[in-house]
Amino acid sequence: MLSEATSIASLTKDFFQFLNFIKGVAGTDVISSYHRFDGNRVDGSSKIDVEMIKTENDEAFYLTVKPLKDYIFVRFPLNSSGCEEEIATLNGETYPDPNVWRWMQSARSGTIVGGQYTPPNAKVDFVVVGYKPKALTNYLSKK
Repeated sequence: MLSEATSIASLTKDFFQFLNFIKGVAGTDVISSYHRFDGNRVDGSSKIDVEMIKTENDEAFYLTVKPLKDYIFVRFPLNSSGCEEEIATLNGETYPDPNVWRWMQSARSGTIVGGQYTPPNAKVDFVVVGYKPKALTNYLSKK
Protein backbone atom coordinates (compact mmCIF):
# COMPACT_ATOMS: atom_id res chain seq x y z
CA MET A 1 0.00 0.00 0.00
CA LEU A 2 2.80 2.41 0.90
CA SER A 3 4.71 1.63 -2.32
CA GLU A 4 1.52 2.28 -4.32
CA ALA A 5 1.08 5.67 -2.63
CA THR A 6 4.75 6.48 -3.28
CA SER A 7 4.35 5.53 -6.96
CA ILE A 8 1.27 7.74 -7.30
CA ALA A 9 3.07 10.66 -5.64
CA SER A 10 6.03 10.18 -7.98
CA LEU A 11 3.78 10.08 -11.06
CA THR A 12 1.97 13.20 -9.87
CA LYS A 13 5.28 15.02 -9.39
CA ASP A 14 6.47 13.91 -12.85
CA PHE A 15 3.16 14.99 -14.40
CA PHE A 16 3.40 18.49 -12.90
CA GLN A 17 7.05 18.81 -13.93
CA PHE A 18 5.97 17.88 -17.48
CA LEU A 19 3.19 20.49 -17.39
CA ASN A 20 5.59 23.17 -16.16
CA PHE A 21 7.95 22.28 -19.01
CA ILE A 22 5.14 22.48 -21.59
CA LYS A 23 3.95 25.79 -20.14
CA GLY A 24 7.41 27.24 -20.77
CA VAL A 25 7.47 26.28 -24.46
CA ALA A 26 6.37 29.19 -26.67
CA GLY A 27 3.21 28.48 -28.63
CA THR A 28 1.85 25.58 -26.59
CA ASP A 29 -0.90 27.86 -25.25
CA VAL A 30 -1.62 25.80 -22.13
CA ILE A 31 -5.19 26.00 -20.85
CA SER A 32 -6.81 24.22 -17.91
CA SER A 33 -10.06 23.84 -16.03
CA TYR A 34 -11.40 22.20 -12.89
CA HIS A 35 -14.54 20.03 -13.16
CA ARG A 36 -16.91 18.19 -10.85
CA PHE A 37 -17.43 14.44 -11.30
CA ASP A 38 -20.31 15.06 -13.71
CA GLY A 39 -18.26 17.30 -16.00
CA ASN A 40 -19.57 20.67 -14.81
CA ARG A 41 -16.80 23.27 -14.87
CA VAL A 42 -16.04 24.93 -11.53
CA ASP A 43 -13.15 27.11 -12.61
CA GLY A 44 -10.70 27.66 -15.44
CA SER A 45 -10.73 28.13 -19.18
CA SER A 46 -14.09 28.35 -20.92
CA LYS A 47 -12.37 26.91 -24.01
CA ILE A 48 -12.49 23.49 -22.34
CA ASP A 49 -15.92 21.91 -22.65
CA VAL A 50 -16.56 18.53 -21.03
CA GLU A 51 -19.53 16.56 -22.32
CA MET A 52 -21.42 13.81 -20.49
CA ILE A 53 -22.37 10.72 -22.52
CA LYS A 54 -25.25 8.88 -20.87
CA THR A 55 -25.71 5.12 -20.98
CA GLU A 56 -28.74 2.88 -20.48
CA ASN A 57 -27.80 2.68 -16.79
CA ASP A 58 -28.60 5.93 -14.94
CA GLU A 59 -25.68 5.30 -12.55
CA ALA A 60 -23.08 4.99 -15.32
CA PHE A 61 -22.03 7.72 -17.75
CA TYR A 62 -18.90 8.66 -19.65
CA LEU A 63 -17.13 11.97 -20.07
CA THR A 64 -15.24 13.44 -22.99
CA VAL A 65 -13.58 16.76 -23.73
CA LYS A 66 -15.01 18.31 -26.88
CA PRO A 67 -12.29 18.69 -29.51
CA LEU A 68 -10.62 22.08 -29.84
CA LYS A 69 -8.54 22.80 -32.94
CA ASP A 70 -4.85 21.98 -32.47
CA TYR A 71 -5.22 20.97 -28.80
CA ILE A 72 -4.55 17.72 -26.97
CA PHE A 73 -6.15 17.21 -23.57
CA VAL A 74 -4.93 15.37 -20.49
CA ARG A 75 -7.24 14.66 -17.55
CA PHE A 76 -6.05 14.43 -13.99
CA PRO A 77 -8.31 12.96 -11.27
CA LEU A 78 -8.16 14.83 -7.97
CA ASN A 79 -9.15 11.96 -5.69
CA SER A 80 -9.52 8.59 -7.37
CA SER A 81 -8.58 6.44 -4.38
CA GLY A 82 -10.41 3.12 -4.55
CA CYS A 83 -11.54 3.80 -8.11
CA GLU A 84 -10.80 2.43 -11.54
CA GLU A 85 -10.83 4.31 -14.82
CA GLU A 86 -12.64 2.79 -17.78
CA ILE A 87 -12.51 3.97 -21.39
CA ALA A 88 -15.31 3.40 -23.88
CA THR A 89 -15.80 2.31 -27.45
CA LEU A 90 -18.16 4.68 -29.22
CA ASN A 91 -21.00 3.38 -31.40
CA GLY A 92 -19.71 2.52 -34.85
CA GLU A 93 -16.10 2.43 -33.69
CA THR A 94 -13.89 -0.67 -33.44
CA TYR A 95 -11.37 0.40 -30.82
CA PRO A 96 -11.80 1.91 -27.36
CA ASP A 97 -11.22 5.66 -27.25
CA PRO A 98 -9.07 6.93 -24.36
CA ASN A 99 -10.73 10.33 -24.81
CA VAL A 100 -14.02 8.87 -23.52
CA TRP A 101 -13.75 7.75 -19.91
CA ARG A 102 -15.38 7.30 -16.53
CA TRP A 103 -14.18 6.64 -13.02
CA MET A 104 -16.03 3.94 -11.13
CA GLN A 105 -15.74 2.05 -7.89
CA SER A 106 -13.33 -0.85 -7.97
CA ALA A 107 -14.88 -4.11 -9.10
CA ARG A 108 -16.40 -6.26 -6.38
CA SER A 109 -13.57 -8.66 -5.62
CA GLY A 110 -14.58 -12.31 -5.28
CA THR A 111 -18.19 -11.72 -6.32
CA ILE A 112 -19.69 -13.51 -9.29
CA VAL A 113 -22.21 -11.22 -10.87
CA GLY A 114 -22.97 -12.93 -14.16
CA GLY A 115 -21.76 -10.03 -16.27
CA GLN A 116 -24.89 -8.03 -15.47
CA TYR A 117 -23.35 -5.66 -12.95
CA THR A 118 -22.21 -2.22 -14.08
CA PRO A 119 -20.43 -0.38 -11.28
CA PRO A 120 -21.78 3.14 -10.76
CA ASN A 121 -19.65 6.17 -11.47
CA ALA A 122 -17.57 7.48 -8.61
CA LYS A 123 -17.63 11.14 -7.61
CA VAL A 124 -14.14 11.98 -8.85
CA ASP A 125 -13.53 15.66 -9.55
CA PHE A 126 -10.81 16.33 -12.11
CA VAL A 127 -8.63 18.87 -13.88
CA VAL A 128 -8.26 19.00 -17.65
CA VAL A 129 -5.11 20.47 -19.17
CA GLY A 130 -4.93 21.29 -22.88
CA TYR A 131 -1.89 22.19 -24.94
CA LYS A 132 -0.79 22.39 -28.57
CA PRO A 133 1.50 19.42 -29.26
CA LYS A 134 2.76 20.87 -32.56
CA ALA A 135 4.53 23.68 -30.68
CA LEU A 136 6.05 21.09 -28.34
CA THR A 137 7.29 18.87 -31.17
CA ASN A 138 8.67 21.89 -33.02
CA TYR A 139 10.56 22.90 -29.87
CA LEU A 140 11.92 19.39 -29.27
CA SER A 141 12.91 18.99 -32.93
CA LYS A 142 15.02 22.18 -33.10
CA LYS A 143 18.59 21.58 -34.09
